[in-house]
Amino acid sequence: MTDFREYDIYVKIDQEKIHIVTYLLESQAHLMSVRNRQENGLLKIIVPGPLKDEAIKLINSMTEQVELEVVKVEPHNGVV
Repeated sequence: MTDFREYDIYVKIDQEKIHIVTYLLESQAHLMSVRNRQENGLLKIIVPGPLKDEAIKLINSMTEQVELEVVKVEPHNGVV
């Protein structure tokens, strides 16, 4: 069964590196929506359920260019 929910992926990253990560991730058309840094200091990325694993793989592949870490993945709560 296809999972049509959206998921929030939270990424630990230095604030000064967010701009380059945003450009790189959003260049993958319609794969994910990079949101603002949250109160907890993590970068929030929203992805559709069917693309969740692909998005996590892409984010993790960026560790060669930028120090970052996926710290949490959870169903999207509707808050952008």
